[in-house]
Amino acid sequence: MAGIEAILRQRTHGNYGHFLNHRQALSHCGRFLYYDTRNADPDIAQTTRIESLDLSDDALRVIYDSQSQSVYGPGVGAVVCHPLRSTVLFIHGLTNCDENRRYSMTRRFGAWTSFDPEHPMASIASLESRSLQPVLPWGTLGGGTHAHSFSSDGRWVSFTYNDALAPERRSVGLAIVDDWESRCSADAPAASTRFEEEFQGTGWAALALVPQDPIESAREECWVPNQTGADAVPKIAWIARLKTGLVEHPTIDEIFLAQFPKHAWRWPSLSRGQFQSSSNSHGSAAWRLQAPEGIRVQRLTNTESAVHPGVQGPRHWLMASDCGRWIYTLMKDPSGVVRAVSVCVQTGRCEFISNNQESITHPPAIDGKTNRMSYLVGKRLTILDLQSGRESQVAWESQAFDEMVGPVQFLKDSQGIFWNARPSGSPWLQIWTATLQ
Repeated sequence: MAGIEAILRQRTHGNYGHFLNHRQALSHCGRFLYYDTRNADPDIAQTTRIESLDLSDDALRVIYDSQSQSVYGPGVGAVVCHPLRSTVLFIHGLTNCDENRRYSMTRRFGAWTSFDPEHPMASIASLESRSLQPVLPWGTLGGGTHAHSFSSDGRWVSFTYNDALAPERRSVGLAIVDDWESRCSADAPAASTRFEEEFQGTGWAALALVPQDPIESAREECWVPNQTGADAVPKIAWIARLKTGLVEHPTIDEIFLAQFPKHAWRWPSLSRGQFQSSSNSHGSAAWRLQAPEGIRVQRLTNTESAVHPGVQGPRHWLMASDCGRWIYTLMKDPSGVVRAVSVCVQTGRCEFISNNQESITHPPAIDGKTNRMSYLVGKRLTILDLQSGRESQVAWESQAFDEMVGPVQFLKDSQGIFWNARPSGSPWLQIWTATLQ
């Protein structure tokens, strides 16, 4: 295996957490990293701030501060960047938190703000509209969203969703946000705006799937570019947990794919003034939401016959190639080692593409422009060329940091990487970068 030398830099040093999202943490220009101030993944409820790191001079700026934090919420975190402009989107808990109404997976929404990176604005708007009425208008949700992700053109947002009436049955949704900037940035709501039980959002949101037998839940989605052209509606792929009825493997995680109709752009106008009907037809009276008509959902992988079936390994989100032909995930090989896998979008064929002899321990990351993937085995980092299959071990001073959290991601110049780790002897999660030689 070839080797790559890496020159490390610790970029943050404050006595608090600096938590990077697992994807889209880098600004469209490549100059800024955005993060929340958690010190551990489960701590969103206690987190108040979204910040930025200027990679040119290590300057830190507060992008948003809830200024209303309690032990119950509201909480902010998991910030992602728009691919074309200075807009960020992040989880925000409902603002009427108290002992009886705590931050939870059904009590949160996608908050966005647009700003000049040199002079950030602390004002937010909601991505989605929220209502708890028995019958909901199209485009409105009745629960909480998280794990947001922009499509490559910035016109769509995907998310994972938990409905207030069926919180345990996680699903995957989408929002159409093509014109949110023109409609909302000029008079974005002030930071003190209340986002309580019901409010209007700036996007049109819906589910891509309503879980029904044998699907227990859907999660960890990604956008898949449509091969028919740049202006075509992208697809969404996700991991679905299926009930098998088998003693040895009662549930299995497989990959599903949703193709939207060509007229999907018109869903907001086509549904204006209409309400979603009862979801009894989906086999669950608890669901008030439906998926818009015209979505074609297919099961992409069928791995029941494998020794270790289904998606496996550390929690990770699916990744897609820029060409839209491949989806990447993790599975166990016949010997039980977690390795990287490519899945053909056309056929569902799975192929192991990494040659690690020990299991991958962290989520992988992908650089679509250079067709490279990073994966970790402990603190050992490998860069995989997805075209040639060549793997390169990265030589770095791993003793400089202790616990690593999340993936090692790629900087915009294709010569650098960034990640989260705690410096040796420190409890605080910091941001690190490295130049690859």
